[in-house]
Amino acid sequence: MPRDNSYSLTQYLSSVRRLVKGNIPPVWVHGTVSSLQERGKVVYITLAEYEEDSVLPKASLGLVIFSAQYAALNRRLSMLPVPFSIKKDLRIKVLIEADFYIPQGKFQCVISDIDETFTIGEIVITRTKIWERLVSENLSRLNARLPLPLLPLNIGLITAENSAAYNDFVSTIKASGFAFNINTVSAKMQGQNTEADIIEALGKLREIKDLDVVCIIRGGGSKTDLIFFDSYALCRAAAIFPLPVLTGIGHEIDESLLDKVAHTRLITPTDCANFLIERVFSAWQRLQTLSLELESLSHIFARERERLARNTLGLKRGVPKMLDYQMQILKLLEEKTHAANPETQLKRGYTITKDKEGKILRSANINPNSIIKTTFADGETFSVVKAQAL
Repeated sequence: MPRDNSYSLTQYLSSVRRLVKGNIPPVWVHGTVSSLQERGKVVYITLAEYEEDSVLPKASLGLVIFSAQYAALNRRLSMLPVPFSIKKDLRIKVLIEADFYIPQGKFQCVISDIDETFTIGEIVITRTKIWERLVSENLSRLNARLPLPLLPLNIGLITAENSAAYNDFVSTIKASGFAFNINTVSAKMQGQNTEADIIEALGKLREIKDLDVVCIIRGGGSKTDLIFFDSYALCRAAAIFPLPVLTGIGHEIDESLLDKVAHTRLITPTDCANFLIERVFSAWQRLQTLSLELESLSHIFARERERLARNTLGLKRGVPKMLDYQMQILKLLEEKTHAANPETQLKRGYTITKDKEGKILRSANINPNSIIKTTFADGETFSVVKAQAL
């Protein structure tokens, strides 16, 4: 080519752009979002392909989409029966158009559409696999088996500090009048850092002594934010936490995996606060009932003690009289016994006559020549019967 025939850089790059756009048709490509960054009017997304059990990408491609189009795309995705938003580690299928960026002389691919059915299927499959893993590792109801204290007054709170959720929870707790103590650890409750922030917050609360429960709460927000609470690592951290974990993440119908592994799932931060208040109020009522019962028992005990005291006094006064009376009866019995004693009768002149077998004779009808023994007070004599008395 002659040296005097040259083109400006813009002219050259423009021709390259026309060549790229004219010869590479739009195609659907699927992969995993390995990074996502919003910079001004443009969103930069890196799509990667991984081999099984490898953390290094087999291939990767930088994609761009204008912020306005990206926002519109996410609005569309948020209205689906299974809503989601494009985020890191999500598998997506997008329609891309080849382009050439003239200001930097760089080949690039622009996202023009997304196949939501592909991602919904991936979300359902991934969520199902995570839940099956939690169940197989006996983590699904591990936290639910922990005993819930009767007086959960010391609360560990994980939420975005000074958020509406934080203010609703704290104001409801303070209005109860009970002596709650709230230990708050701030964490992101939506976006890419949700998992890491909440896990870190749980770690900090582990170091605080005498906590009774931990509450993880957030405001209503978008339904697409629930996907951040389906993380295996987050669910596992909550499941193995040594204290009951309560959730109130703002969705009545939809249930995240974190809700499912929690000890108790509440709908909103206010519901979570009211649950604890009702628990303490119920315990306070039981204590009031026990107090009244103890007071009643103390009155009964006082009456019984007074009656016993009266009976004791009566016994002190009555027992000597009863003993005197019984002693008199014993003395009379002794006298009667003494009078009935054979020795006493013998001394009075009576005798006892027995036959040779020792039987007492109570009749004069005795056979002649029988030997009899007569006992006197001072001795015995033996006699032979000659004849019966006339």
